[in-house]
Amino acid sequence: MARILTLDLGTTYFKAALFDDDGELVALAHEPLKISHPKPRWWELPNNQFEQHVTKLLHELRGQSDHGFDGVAAMSFATQTNSIRLLDGNDRAWSPLVLWPDERSIDMPSQLADVIGSIDHLGLTGIPQITGQFTPGRLVRWAQTNDRWHEVRRVCLISDLLTLWFTGEHVTEAGAAGLTGMVDIHKLKWIPQMVAVTELEESCFARIVRAGTDLGPIRPGAAEQFGLPKSCRFVVGCLDQYAGAIGAGNVVSGCVSETTGTVLATVRCADHFDPQPAENVFQGPGFDPGIYFHLVFGSTSANLLEAYRNALPDRPDFAELDRLAAEAAPGPGPGAGGLSVAADADPMDPATLFGTDPASLDRGLATRAILETVAHALAEQVDQLCGDDRPAEIRCAGGAARSDLWRQIKADILNCPVVATACPEPTSLGAALLAASALDPATDLTAIAHRWIQTRPPDLPHIDP
Repeated sequence: MARILTLDLGTTYFKAALFDDDGELVALAHEPLKISHPKPRWWELPNNQFEQHVTKLLHELRGQSDHGFDGVAAMSFATQTNSIRLLDGNDRAWSPLVLWPDERSIDMPSQLADVIGSIDHLGLTGIPQITGQFTPGRLVRWAQTNDRWHEVRRVCLISDLLTLWFTGEHVTEAGAAGLTGMVDIHKLKWIPQMVAVTELEESCFARIVRAGTDLGPIRPGAAEQFGLPKSCRFVVGCLDQYAGAIGAGNVVSGCVSETTGTVLATVRCADHFDPQPAENVFQGPGFDPGIYFHLVFGSTSANLLEAYRNALPDRPDFAELDRLAAEAAPGPGPGAGGLSVAADADPMDPATLFGTDPASLDRGLATRAILETVAHALAEQVDQLCGDDRPAEIRCAGGAARSDLWRQIKADILNCPVVATACPEPTSLGAALLAASALDPATDLTAIAHRWIQTRPPDLPHIDP
């Protein structure tokens, strides 16, 4: 039986999963990241930490499976983006792995702003606006402040590191690379002006390929290291938000899905590029030519609930908070019992959630206030993506999709059916679907998705009497 291995390279932890040839999840492992904050609002994985996390994770997953990694025909990934490490000419780390929330270079360098203003940046990249926190801003700042800049030979997104490790090829996925703000997403090429402003040669940047590209068998050394078959193929995955959309069945133009995780992201599958999108809509290349994903994301998400839970002295599990929230009366707006989440709430500082010590509040009311606040943020994202062209339903992914209460709140606020997948890991399933499609190029990905993806009964909006 052919199986597929996936890696989900998330922000706070990595996941590894095994799927059988019917798309059933047969094993799953988690690995929390040991993120370093050497200065306030700096986010790093120190050198070798990425490799150590992946190694530990894969050994744990292999031990969970009755047959180890026997029969694994392909591996793929879902990934964050704008998390980068630079390598020198010997592929040694020139920098730590700087993660996307890092704010050391949040201000836009003036010369980068000048370049962006001189080209049709939105039309080329599909990005409405960028800050110095994006990849080019970091590269320009490094070029300005480091006399060893000439030593840099590779710019690697976090998934590029995985690809280089397992294949020896410096390759990047078009959607993840597109969200750096440096890529022409129609031609899948680095924009020359954006490369030039970094003072690096274009050869330092990875070859861009579309999600689902088969790079062939993994390196023999990688196969031996992890006990994988030498015939295991490496299939390029995609941006985690897009993988979650694919795994939720959002693979046909007009479909809409949402992921409530570290960030709140809503994705619409489209058969066109919109030259005049609504504010805050990002666009990227899909798994097939002529397919684009339209994406809105924001920080009002499940991270608020996690911050609230972690601020409580006994750190109750989410199921308990969910039960208490179900007993709390809903409020007339985003909130409950007169309690609402502050507009400037910062998950890094739980005291800002409600403007007081979270432990002093009624847990049911506080939890419901967070659930409703996120649901209203989701409604705003759907409005931005769809306008009056509302979807027939919205597919749900992310950990929040497991909450019956949260799905019902979303259905009520959106006034739209909300549908969760039966698979508890739709992001990993999306990566597995890309790999399955590469293994069977005669079968369209949408056909495999139709066969693999099972859904739960829809949560329908309540109708007031």
